[in-house]
Amino acid sequence: MKRLKIITIILSVVIFFLGNANLVQATSDNKKIHKNIYIENIDVSNLTKEDAQKKIYNFLNKNKQIKLVNGSSNYILNLDNIEVSYDIKESIDCAYNLDKNKDFLSNAKTKINLDLGKKVHVKLNKTYNYKKLNEFMDQLDEAIRIEPVNASIIKEENLEYKKEIYGSKLDRGKFKHIIVDKINNMSYGEVKIPKLEIKPKYLYEDLIKINAVLGSYETYFNPNIYNRVNNIKVGAEAINNIILSPEEEFSFNSYINSENRKGEFKKAPVIINGKLKDGLGGGICQVSTTLYNAALYAGLEITNVRNHSIPSSYISKGRDATISTGDIDLRFKNNFEVPIFITHKVYNDKIISIIYGSEECKKEIDVITELVKSVPYNIKSKNSKNLYEGEKSIYQKGRKGYKINTFRVYKQNGEEIKELIRENYYPPMDKIVIYGTKKKIENSTNSEII
Repeated sequence: MKRLKIITIILSVVIFFLGNANLVQATSDNKKIHKNIYIENIDVSNLTKEDAQKKIYNFLNKNKQIKLVNGSSNYILNLDNIEVSYDIKESIDCAYNLDKNKDFLSNAKTKINLDLGKKVHVKLNKTYNYKKLNEFMDQLDEAIRIEPVNASIIKEENLEYKKEIYGSKLDRGKFKHIIVDKINNMSYGEVKIPKLEIKPKYLYEDLIKINAVLGSYETYFNPNIYNRVNNIKVGAEAINNIILSPEEEFSFNSYINSENRKGEFKKAPVIINGKLKDGLGGGICQVSTTLYNAALYAGLEITNVRNHSIPSSYISKGRDATISTGDIDLRFKNNFEVPIFITHKVYNDKIISIIYGSEECKKEIDVITELVKSVPYNIKSKNSKNLYEGEKSIYQKGRKGYKINTFRVYKQNGEEIKELIRENYYPPMDKIVIYGTKKKIENSTNSEII
């Protein structure tokens, strides 16, 4: 009896497998994709390759855009614009051959599992143009970006402070991750645009620490030289209300040489090759000189300064700061841990530079100069046929030269610390005397009065 039961079970198993083998054999020539097979999330069960392809194309054509939401504003990312493409043929071939391209038993097992409800998702390979996506992000960022507004200082009778406003921009990394993920998962629902906060450079909490005058200086000018006065006013306005962060370097030329300032300067006396001549922007150096001295008294780190080739009439030797192009620039650094605030005011006949900072940074400072050496000028002579023998004229007046050192003296607790700022050199200018070489012709005609 027991033996009969074993035989019966064996026969049942054989009959079962033979039945499924016949089923497998019967469907091996089926031109359709087996049931429960998906390409990504698209059901292609019992479809021919052609029908599966049409179904996928229809799905993709209906999902070519991703809606991007930024508050009350909407934007559209067209997937064609970033050249998204899909390897549909490869995926369809894979889905079709899933139960056909292996050995008999493996194919049979696959079919049975699918028939019993197991679902298989075939990957659809996608590509996109990385450069095009970056270009779209550039455009989107430009459309949604809100620039921050710095905290500011208004100089009236007292300093008044205005709070900052934070800005925002596209979070490019997060946005790209979201879009690529949606493309890969073929999920094209709307996207809330991710953004990053843009912190202003100057914050109210820092600017309110500016509460004292660190250094100031004033110089005088002739109010009747109108073009020169104009240039002083333009230069002072260009570097007015400047905030300098800790460790930030100020460059005079960076403000003066801006395109919106160049057209405002007029011709006035400038120094060219050691001589005064008319040139564009004459008088600007009085602005840089005034600011330089205010920076000295404020205790700021002077990183670049150069004296004129001729001593200036509006300030003592060793205290002037010329500017031009290239490295002929006045530069100094905010060496304090809080910001500083630079202002200028032009009156009828004087300009004042004031540098504000924290009361804690204020120091007792004196600025002195020491004459190292006076350099005599040479006398040179030239001949001229335009003057008679024995006659002479001064073609160029001589000018002595000077070597002068500039020091900043810090005074604290009865002690003095002397800091060398610059070794200045004003070159001498030769005196040139013209001597005549023309011969005098005496009149030898005798005359007689009748």
